[in-house]
Amino acid sequence: MVMETLKRRVPERERTEQEEYATRGPFASIFGGPVARLFDQALIVGKMEQTITILADSTNLSYKTTKEALEKLIKMGFVVPTRKIGNAQAYQFQVENQMNGLLACGAEFQRTRTDL
Repeated sequence: MVMETLKRRVPERERTEQEEYATRGPFASIFGGPVARLFDQALIVGKMEQTITILADSTNLSYKTTKEALEKLIKMGFVVPTRKIGNAQAYQFQVENQMNGLLACGAEFQRTRTDL
């Protein structure tokens, strides 16, 4: 019975830790929402190509939510589709262009935070 209770608690704790990790970034902590989580991911990965599945896993968002947020960022010019990897479309953040100043601001905010 005790072992069974412990097994149920571990996944919940892991989910909480994953959620905290996904929401600790500067943009998610200020603005919240899926687009902010993707901006936080851009701080981490830069120009590295990622699929929707990879982005969804790393931001702790659903596939559908990640796809919708990514489509908004594509329309704004912050993300571009790059190439197909198998059946999956890869995407890349445009960190050199208009995103550069925004990411620098987020990185500076993250460095000066005292609540971590």
